[in-house]
Amino acid sequence: MDFKFSETNTSPQVEDEEMKVVFSGSYVDTPENKEITIEEGIEEIAENAFRDFQYLETVNLPTTMKIISVCAFAGCKNLKRINMNYGLLEIQDEAFSSCPSLVSVNMPDTVKRVGEGAFEGCASLSSVKLSESLYMIGAGAFAYCFNLTDVTIPDSCVLVEFNAFASCFSLEAIKLSENMALLDESLFEGCRSLKTVDMPSRLTRIGRRVFKGCISLSTVILPVSVSAIGFDAFAGCGALRRIAIPKAMREFEDLDVFSDCDSLTEISYGGSREEWELLCRGDTITVVRTDGSVYTPAVTFLDLKDAKTEQSYEI
Repeated sequence: MDFKFSETNTSPQVEDEEMKVVFSGSYVDTPENKEITIEEGIEEIAENAFRDFQYLETVNLPTTMKIISVCAFAGCKNLKRINMNYGLLEIQDEAFSSCPSLVSVNMPDTVKRVGEGAFEGCASLSSVKLSESLYMIGAGAFAYCFNLTDVTIPDSCVLVEFNAFASCFSLEAIKLSENMALLDESLFEGCRSLKTVDMPSRLTRIGRRVFKGCISLSTVILPVSVSAIGFDAFAGCGALRRIAIPKAMREFEDLDVFSDCDSLTEISYGGSREEWELLCRGDTITVVRTDGSVYTPAVTFLDLKDAKTEQSYEI
């Protein structure tokens, strides 16, 4: 094997026609390497390959790149731009975690999976365009992205795991995939600016603490297919005034689902009073305010006869 040097890289690289992976040590962290262009033919950036590079600002990936591996760019504090090309398939766990200078991400429409914590802690990230063929977003993938303001999850996506957007303090609006049946635990917990959620019509379950601490959420209309709401799903939603609950609802994991929802005054229910009492197991949904006082929101019984009618109601 021979060694060669590139103009943007002062460290030796192995010249090998079979090499398709950038390993740790292929590049060094120097001011000369603040912009790196990975050569064509490379298919994968290996685990930890650029981890904690302090000078790196821009990365240009080749059209042959398929996988960005675990922690490949984690902790690159000055990384601002990552130019991805069509053909990239997977961004693995924590690939860009704790990259506080990364401002935008434009995924090519070939990406199928974004791994756990892939962009967690990217505090400056304000714009994300997700792949139109994405089928899964891992746990905590965009958690603590404090400047992210809106997200559209494509209809190709069937699973967004727990905490994926937790503590995105500036997130105001999100459009969810029509093919999501589950809002996983703590999915939007702590998203204190969240006002608008476009929920999928196929949604069946809202997990524990999904909207906990979403203090700007004022009105929620659940799709007619929702049948279960988990513990503390809406706890701490201080601005929540009204919520519409469909006739299909079969389970409140805990009747204290609206704790600290100080503004909640109205619940619209798609079924009858008798069905509501059965759903609540003969008990009453009450709200414990932040000051410790307890009150019972008014419930309006719509007594809808079929799903089509129910889907059109407004509150």
